[in-house]
Amino acid sequence: MTLWNELSNLEIKNKPKYQKLFSQLVTRVQKGKFKLSLGIKEFKEYFIVTEEDRMNSYFIHLVPKQAMYLFKAMQPQPGFLGFSVLAGKQNNKDVRVSCFGVECNRLGKSLIKKEKLSY
Repeated sequence: MTLWNELSNLEIKNKPKYQKLFSQLVTRVQKGKFKLSLGIKEFKEYFIVTEEDRMNSYFIHLVPKQAMYLFKAMQPQPGFLGFSVLAGKQNNKDVRVSCFGVECNRLGKSLIKKEKLSY
């Protein structure tokens, strides 16, 4: 099974929670309230991975813990970007935010509608 097939079969638990976190992260970057710190920050149920070497931009990836093994396997692949949102600029570089393993239509809805997401 390819990594892309494995990703498509991965069932992330509690997707509304990640939609909300994604939307909040984008808002924090837009308002200049997210301090860029390269590397991996671990939280109870997810990681935030910040890297600087993609498309001359900073990428901030929200990665559910259950998907981290797959994210790490796919991260070095050329062209691996996934769905991301241009959220701002820092240090004269674009800052993009992504959420690994959650469908882009769900993430888009969390930004467009600003709907109240429960989890």
